[in-house]
Amino acid sequence: MARPSRVLRRVLLAGLALAVVLGLGLRQAWGAADPQQAAGAMTVANRTSAAFEQPAAGLTPAERERHQVADVLFDRTHVPLEGAPGAGLGPRFNAASCIACHVRNGRGRPLMGESLVRVALRNGQPVPGLGHQVRDRAVFGARPDAAVTVAWLEREGRRRPEIRLERDGSLDLSERSVARSLRVAPPLIGMGLLEAVPEEAILAHADPDDRDGDGISGRPHWLEEGKGTPRLGRFGWKAGAATVRDQTAAAFLNDMGLTSPGDIGTRELELVTYYSQTLGAPRTALPATSPVVRRGRELFGTLQCARCHVPRLTTGRSPGAVAGAINGQPIWPYTDLLLHDMGPGLDDGVAEKGAPGQEWRTAPLWGLGLAQRVNGSVGFLHDGRARTIEEAILWHGGEAAAARERFTALAPLQRRSLLDWLQQL
Repeated sequence: MARPSRVLRRVLLAGLALAVVLGLGLRQAWGAADPQQAAGAMTVANRTSAAFEQPAAGLTPAERERHQVADVLFDRTHVPLEGAPGAGLGPRFNAASCIACHVRNGRGRPLMGESLVRVALRNGQPVPGLGHQVRDRAVFGARPDAAVTVAWLEREGRRRPEIRLERDGSLDLSERSVARSLRVAPPLIGMGLLEAVPEEAILAHADPDDRDGDGISGRPHWLEEGKGTPRLGRFGWKAGAATVRDQTAAAFLNDMGLTSPGDIGTRELELVTYYSQTLGAPRTALPATSPVVRRGRELFGTLQCARCHVPRLTTGRSPGAVAGAINGQPIWPYTDLLLHDMGPGLDDGVAEKGAPGQEWRTAPLWGLGLAQRVNGSVGFLHDGRARTIEEAILWHGGEAAAARERFTALAPLQRRSLLDWLQQL
């Protein structure tokens, strides 16, 4: 066989060197572990409509058995206790079960009753007689907080909700007095892993004073609760809960009206919490070597989306040793768990535990491409206004405005490449 010419050898060596450099850069930016295994040892291989309902991989037989017991309680429909008004479900509530809003553990659908309305006075204080949430259903002859009607206003291919509240009596629920925000249930996948990310790893991404001058100033949401040490919020649209247990207890109290120990015991609370903690996250559809993945990740970094949607985190130890598979895992949730100012377009005017209307926690992106498959129809962002991933990007403002403008400036094929990559997450 004839030897390659000197020129050809130089081309081949140059190509090899470039591949090595690109490979090293990719490893430094995204890590040496396999990003297709989005949840590390807890990654679920299933990418069907049941993908979010699977127990995490890596659970021991005992952990899996406990998860299955908890699954039954998660699906349980709560009822008012006969002869005991005020006990059990209600008297005012939004849903009768966890699964009623988190259908197949996915995000809620705003047009299917899988949503609720958060409210606040224009000065940020709770609404007298309502607090911060409208409970639009009632039992035992109680009256719902208000009747809720949602209309959609569309302009230039984007829509936003218009929320009307009606209630008999003297309470002023007009829009000039009461800010209101439609909220859909977020997907439940990977919560135990996010809970196990060390606090210092989250704080390492915070830059509340924008000292580096890049226009991105994510800040931790410190929750002042009683006289104890402030805790770092991680869960909910505004990072208003520090732990999965806190988020679960708040849902039982606020969404279902289960207010007393007789309504839901400690065992049920702990098991339903455990159920959420031991849900993994699905593997991505394509491997890291795929051209779709390579192009999409490069664009994601170039647009600086990764400054907030941080691709990779590493867990420490799960609190209370929930499951051994949680510990020490490289994961790809695409979030920094921090609050960011998203601009006036997403400002709902409703403050939550010190987080003003325009601030939102960076939403994790793992499982993003399965949203439609899991729920049949889907709406992105906190209120489900965005019908597509692209529409959700176009609503980004504030700290994300520059990234949005870079996205809109992409050539059509580049934009398609980014969206194809996001769809395979």
